[in-house]
Amino acid sequence: MERRQILLGSGAALVTVLAGCSSDETGNGSNSDGTDDEPPADDDTADTGDGATGTDGTKKDKDKTDGTHDDKDKTDDSNGDVPGLDDELTIDSWMISVTDISRDGDELTVVATTTTTNSDALRDKLESIASDMSDAVTDPEAFADAIDRVSWVLKHDGTMILSFYVDTQWVRKYSTGAMSREAFTDRVLETVEQP
Repeated sequence: MERRQILLGSGAALVTVLAGCSSDETGNGSNSDGTDDEPPADDDTADTGDGATGTDGTKKDKDKTDGTHDDKDKTDDSNGDVPGLDDELTIDSWMISVTDISRDGDELTVVATTTTTNSDALRDKLESIASDMSDAVTDPEAFADAIDRVSWVLKHDGTMILSFYVDTQWVRKYSTGAMSREAFTDRVLETVEQP
């Protein structure tokens, strides 16, 4: 797996969030509505990112009409009420989905699962998640003031395939031009753990 390219995509997404850019300013050429990646035709339970799952149209936890929530409810303070972060971060993709967001002090950990280990596909998808992350970060300044580190854990079939963290100070320096893309990438690469 091309760690450098995958991390560049993830770092770029975080830079976009903290810089407060919209998805229209990313210039990556992909559709922000997720239509550029279709789920496999033989997978009738894939999450299409529209809030429904499967072919029966049953809504996910937060959209239940009976007012109840399942155990994945994010309003139980499991994310530590991160300032500037909406209750849920969802990625509009069948290829990558966020399974857990937790806060421990000034560190936010995002655990995501992927249906592929193809490095090109992962890089492309991670580069396009900026708009999804932008939707979840409602106040980039408050978020950056409260969180010093965002740790990412990427899993495939229940096994960690990659983890790394991004220090928000690195992101601030990179987004203002005080740190080059290469230096930013090198710092993030130093944090990578792979099995």
